[in-house]
Amino acid sequence: MSTSRVNAVLLLVAMAAGLLLTGAVAKRNPTHEPSAVSAAVEDATGGHVAVRQYVRIVSTSTIADQVLVELVDPRRLLAVSAHTLRGPDGPVYRDKIGVERAHDIETIIELRPDIVFINSFVDERQIERLRNAGLTVFNLGVMRGVETLLMNIRQISAVLDVPQKGEALAGELMRGLREVSATLPVDQRERGLYVGIHGDRLYGGTRGTSFHDVLVAGGLDDVAAEAGFAGWPAYTNEQLLSLDPPWIITNPGTEQTLCRHPGFASLTACKAGRVQGIDTHLLTDPGFGMVDAARAVRKAVYGM
Repeated sequence: MSTSRVNAVLLLVAMAAGLLLTGAVAKRNPTHEPSAVSAAVEDATGGHVAVRQYVRIVSTSTIADQVLVELVDPRRLLAVSAHTLRGPDGPVYRDKIGVERAHDIETIIELRPDIVFINSFVDERQIERLRNAGLTVFNLGVMRGVETLLMNIRQISAVLDVPQKGEALAGELMRGLREVSATLPVDQRERGLYVGIHGDRLYGGTRGTSFHDVLVAGGLDDVAAEAGFAGWPAYTNEQLLSLDPPWIITNPGTEQTLCRHPGFASLTACKAGRVQGIDTHLLTDPGFGMVDAARAVRKAVYGM
């Protein structure tokens, strides 16, 4: 069966299941009103979204996908990011429709969700189409690693009126990250950075990204952050040679290619065999996968 036919079938199933669940929740909460008068949560755009027990939920955000499945009855989640469905956690969402952020606006509208969670990289024109269709949209903003992940957990749980669950989830995440290198003495921490190759360009991921948070949690002091880089810098050859990190964390299959880059054979990490690839799905997960990614970094660097 083609992907389009599968999505069509899932669309019909989701609509029917959502209607049944709406009726069940309405019986428990006939007025379907916010739990507190005028209670609302501010999203990344400054808009205010009412707190209530939203029954029909759609997410185009990989972050929201992960958070929602921990906070609410899975039957309330009608659709998730297609990227999530393609990832290793896809089976968790096997009965959900996959939506691409800019391609499936009509599908989202047809699902008639009570709320749609998005991230800021969605085209503003697509957001307007959703709102013009009468849908409530909650913009979670840009993803900047642990800082925004914790904020997003609290925003989602607050607007769904389950703030205690959100606090517990945020606490579990932070405990997991802290515990990865908690036994590593400060004076024994190694230094390193992340760099990947895209085409003929060298890209980093440092302060203000999940890559930086994974490195730090995994027991590495981020050389790029120490040098004042932030976000996703595009390094020149000279910059990376100047940084000369003792360890380099990269994507699998890039290790040898990186060290064959002109002049990079002289890098300390290349000479010492300290260029380590970490599973791509872990390394690029800006959500709860950061804990496992940090464990992978610690094992690659410290052997444990």
